[in-house]
Amino acid sequence: MTDSSEETDISIMGLIRKGDAKAFELLIARHQRAVYNLALRFLNDSDEAEDVAQDVFIRIYKAAATYTPDAKFTTWLYTIVRNLCFNVLRSRRQAVIVSVDDEALPELPAQNEDPVKRITRQQLRKKVIHAVGRLPENMRLAVILSKYHGLSYDEVAGIMGCSVNAIKLRVHRAKALLAEELSEFKGETNDY
Repeated sequence: MTDSSEETDISIMGLIRKGDAKAFELLIARHQRAVYNLALRFLNDSDEAEDVAQDVFIRIYKAAATYTPDAKFTTWLYTIVRNLCFNVLRSRRQAVIVSVDDEALPELPAQNEDPVKRITRQQLRKKVIHAVGRLPENMRLAVILSKYHGLSYDEVAGIMGCSVNAIKLRVHRAKALLAEELSEFKGETNDY
């Protein structure tokens, strides 16, 4: 997000604080898709992701009176998403495999592509989705936020409540685990 988007979000929060329902609708329209997609990638359940997305905006509405823009709005927003997703995962008390939808992965060239290569790429895509889903929670979230949502390590650190070095280490370790699991596709994993 640009600085002007950040300023807009802060202004919208000010209007919500004053009880402006239209401003709240605008905030939802601006961020609902990103909130839902992050929850879906983390929880791999569309119903739970919808519930989390609704809960996020309910919490934002309730917190509007006390909101202070100490950090970027999106950092605050994604922190709420993260916390609610962790609550859902804790309540499951089981391992969760994340689903990364096709939109999150880079588009693959389809024109004049060798059918064998295309099948290999499709297999790779499925393997990447599965491999990311098997990462430990903290590594998975760091990878999803930095690689699929395009957030900086500073932003990811703010969301996850740890240092930038911890995020770099988690992403580095995740890459090593992914490289090991995807070794059969060596040379073809750079897009992911």
